[in-house]
Amino acid sequence: MNLKSGFVRVLGILAFAIAICWSSQAAEPSSTGSGRLVVQRSPGFGGRELLRLSIDGKVHSIGEGSRYDQPISAGHHVLAVDTPKSLQQPTSMSLTVDPGHTYAFTAAREADHVVSLKRSSRTP
Repeated sequence: MNLKSGFVRVLGILAFAIAICWSSQAAEPSSTGSGRLVVQRSPGFGGRELLRLSIDGKVHSIGEGSRYDQPISAGHHVLAVDTPKSLQQPTSMSLTVDPGHTYAFTAAREADHVVSLKRSSRTP
């Protein structure tokens, strides 16, 4: 009888653990409520300088040969770009994200050293 009660106890713990896993998966946000944001550097951006991308105030650094490619929640966002050495104000723009859509931009340095975001014609 001791072996039987131990077996029942192990099954009960296992069932409880499975129930917790299922409930935590159900609580995760659905990807259907988000889009995708891709920001890459233009080839002539310069190799020794980081690109700073700010999304609603949260800063991400993009180095040479890298890009930002992450889900972004649906709704209104403010994007800003600059470089750490820039003396100019960051260039900013508004973006309204629709679920399931991809928004691709290329960061380019203008003649006056201002960094700008241009909508990419093709999605990477």
